[in-house]
Order: sequence, then structure tokens, then C-alpha cells
Amino acid sequence: MGSIGPQEQDYDVLIVGAGLSGIYSLYNIRKQIPSWRVKVIEAAESVGGTWLWNCYPGARFDSETISYQFSWDKELLQEWNWKDTFSAQPDTLKYIERVCEKHNLYDGIQFNTRVKSAHWQDTDCTWLFIDENSFRYRTRFFVSCMGVLSCPTLPAIPGIKTFEGQAFHTSRWPKDFDMKRDFANKRIGVIGTGATGIQTITETSKEPSIQSLTVFQRTPNWSAPLRNTKITPGQMEKIKMEYDAIFRRCASTPTGFLHQPDPRKTHEVPPEERVELWEKCYAEPGFAKWLGVFSDTYTDREANKLYSDFMADKIRQRVHDPAVADSLIPKNHGFGTRRVPLESGYFEAFNQSNVHLVDLQKTPVETVTPKGILTSDGKEHELDILVYATGFDAITGAFNPIEWHGKDDRPLIGSSDTELGKRAVWLDHRPYTYLGLMIPSFPNMFTVLGPHQPFGNIPRSIENAVQVVTQLLEFCKQENYTFVEATAEAADKWTEHVVECSKGALSNEIDSWMTGVNTNVPGKRVRSVARYGGSAVEYRKRCQQCRAAGWEGFHFA
Repeated sequence: MGSIGPQEQDYDVLIVGAGLSGIYSLYNIRKQIPSWRVKVIEAAESVGGTWLWNCYPGARFDSETISYQFSWDKELLQEWNWKDTFSAQPDTLKYIERVCEKHNLYDGIQFNTRVKSAHWQDTDCTWLFIDENSFRYRTRFFVSCMGVLSCPTLPAIPGIKTFEGQAFHTSRWPKDFDMKRDFANKRIGVIGTGATGIQTITETSKEPSIQSLTVFQRTPNWSAPLRNTKITPGQMEKIKMEYDAIFRRCASTPTGFLHQPDPRKTHEVPPEERVELWEKCYAEPGFAKWLGVFSDTYTDREANKLYSDFMADKIRQRVHDPAVADSLIPKNHGFGTRRVPLESGYFEAFNQSNVHLVDLQKTPVETVTPKGILTSDGKEHELDILVYATGFDAITGAFNPIEWHGKDDRPLIGSSDTELGKRAVWLDHRPYTYLGLMIPSFPNMFTVLGPHQPFGNIPRSIENAVQVVTQLLEFCKQENYTFVEATAEAADKWTEHVVECSKGALSNEIDSWMTGVNTNVPGKRVRSVARYGGSAVEYRKRCQQCRAAGWEGFHFA
């Protein structure tokens, strides 16, 4: 490792983030370009990213475990034994730690380091990063592995700092927390009913020692049964023999999951056959009930309504109080037009006498008080513990805490009234990229799981993105290039393609983190096309075509 001075270190590649993206980037770049100096810096105390930060009760995969892990390590696939069809957070974290141990990755990662600013240096074509302790890192190339959902947000309601009880965001759950001890005889409140909220609420409701659980629902969310089961030793051995086929199947689907949509359209099928398919999907584990239904379910308004009505009836069958059931059924979006959380008894939790639903559509929050939450009906809900399951500043949010200065001193994110009169590249949080991998005016910077990439089954998307980035870096090394930038023309065409792929999808009419909206974040109240909505198969094909054409769309020097 080269050193310029006591407070500055020099690298060929700097990676920010030690989740799945970061550790695979470190492994792959080291393997393909062993002579380069590569370093990962990570804000947390260890590896894991999402699976380190999110240790709230009930945290687990909603993707099938066997399709979520890395496919590139054949030895570890044969060594590792999973316990559950949908792995719990502690087991997932152990797997990630084992990857790092097996491949000696820890020595390339620096923990407890949070980046404060990043400045492009026009004079020598490098990036200069400065952390919050004023330590400097100079690097030729930079790979962002900061995650899609890594920047937590608190609700935009008054008084949240006045609460005198214990309060925390689900992604900052206290590490030494013990449910039996710390929830005993407590009045617990949870704000938020997204995927994290649903898992937290369900698990908390099962703890017999709690006095009460009050759920403050801002927007009702569709959800469907996870149907997790244990994996027996015999099943695990069979799975190990089928990994190649499992990953081939993932590579053939639009989202990278194991599930394919039924090719038929809803109205091509008699009503009784429709219900038969829906019932079959509902009974299956995982995302079958989201991704395995008729092909027009998320593009045809009437088809979506029919399926939403079916799912609404399932909720009514599970919740005893019709008024509570009605509050839990979404009215402002159809099933599957947002990412569908999967649950293990969420709706039944509201049948318990000590679990209460506060529908904030009917009685909005006035303020958080020292004792709890005051709603518009004048009722103060007294609480001992307040949990914010209010999600993340998604996709572009991880870039927000860093002060970016690109080429010609351009900021990355900002409004039209940015400082120094420099126009932000992502004006008003609207992403602008080429292949979702590079950003014009930000040379030598690559993004893994950045905007305009397909997300779907996250490890499948990560593996492709990291491999393409590594190939680009190899090309730079082979050709002695020290500068690479996406051209504005290529970014214009790619952004146009991303927008075109989104047309016709009902999800683009809905406010959600997948359409770039977060009402908790100033400036993120207007929908944008934040992710690649086309097929992951098509996305990989376009990456391959770009490489085959000599990395068309990139400028090298």
C-alpha cells in the first residue's frame, strides 16, 4: 500500500461499502488484477451491509435462500448448510462472514470509516476521499457499493426528538437488545408497515411478555404469506447437487428469482381457472404469489383489480374485526405495484387483544409527545418504546451524506439552485447514468446496485454488475488507460431506454421507494424512473453488447 503522507493513502481502486457488493468487488478485482492496490472502507464495525445493520426481530430473507447466495464459489456452495427456506438474519450474516474468512478479505477492509466528501482531481485524474476524521484516500478508480437501502429515514412528523422513552429505527436496533428482557411489560409502538415493519410487528406480537403493541399505519401495504420451512439435511444434500440448475433458472427469469410469470393473460382464462392459479400461487412459498401470476397482472388495470380483490378477500378471512381488516387493505394501489412484503402471521397479530391498529389515514399524527404519540382525535397513545420502521432514502439516498465534486466541480445531487451555480448531474434526485454503472461528469467512478440497474434478486444483480465493472477495469489496465467516463450521448440513450422500459407498468403510477419517492426526504416527492424496469435478461445482454463493441459509450484516455 502506497502512502503519500501520514494522513493520506494511495490506491488503484477504492471501494466504499462492505456488504455483498463490496466484498464481491474486492474479491473479483483482486483475483482479476492482482497487482493493483484495492481497499474497502466501511462505516460499520464489520461486514454484512444490510444483514449487519438490520438485526431487528424477525429479520429474514423473502427471497429463497438457495437463490440468494453467491454462485461463483462452488466450494462454499458445497460446504455451507442452510437451515431455512428463507434464511434468518443471523444465519445470513454468518454466511457473509464465512465468505470473507474463506477468501481472506478482512485484510482489505477498513471498518468504522465514514466518508464525508469525494473530489475529482482534474490535474491527475484521481479521486480524493476524505473521511469524517479528516483522513484522506487518493484513488485512481472508485467503486460505489453503498447499497440500495442503506440510508435510514425518520418520519417527517413533529416532536420526534421529544419522546422520553426508548426510540430507534429498525436498522439501528440495539445490538444487546433482548426481547424477553427489554420488552417485558412494555407498551411498544411501531410506526410503519413496509417489509421491515411487517416483520418487526409480527415477531413482537409473539412475545408474551409485552403489555401492548400499537401499530401506527401510515399507508396500508399488501402482504402475503412467506411460508418458511426448515431445510432438512437430506434436502440440503439434494440442493447442493442442483445449484447449477438453480442459477440457470434464475438467469432465465425477468427478475432473477426462481419464479416466472404465467404467460397467459388474465382475461384469456375462465374465472374458475384464474382462481385456481391464484390459489396455487397463494399456497406456495415465497414470491410465487407476486411473480408467478398472469403476465398482464401489473400492466392491465382490470387484471390487477381482479387479483387485488382476491388478495383482499384473503386478508378479510384472516382478520376477525371487519373494520380492522378494511383498514389493512390498501385502497391507493393494487397488489404487486409496490414490492410485496412477505409475512408469517402479520394479519393474525391484529386478532390479539393487546395489539392495536391506529389508522393514520383516519386519525393522523399530530405530534410525538414525551409520553407517546398524539393523534388528531385528541388521543395520546402512551408508550415506553417507539420503533421507527420508516424505511430508507432508497437508491440515490446512500449518496446524499457525501459531498460530491465531479468533473468541473459539478455536484452529484441537487436542485436547480445548487451552490456556485453548478448544475447537479442528478437534478432533483433524478438519476442519469449509462447502464446504471457510470455517471457522466463523474469519471473513474462505478456504481454497483446504483440507479438504473435491475434489482430483483439482489445477489444475481450484484454478480453481473461487479463482473462488468471488473472487465472494464481490466480493459483500462490492458490499454494503459487512466481515465474512463460515460459519454453524455450514451447516458441520454440509456436513460431514454430505462424510461421506455417503465412505460405501461402500473407500478410507475404509485409513490414508492422504487419510483424514487420518499415523503420523509425533502426533494423526493416527485416520481422518477429510479431503477431498470426491463428484464434482467435484457439488461445483461446490453452490457455484453457494450463490451463486444469495444465498450461503446465510454470515453477512455
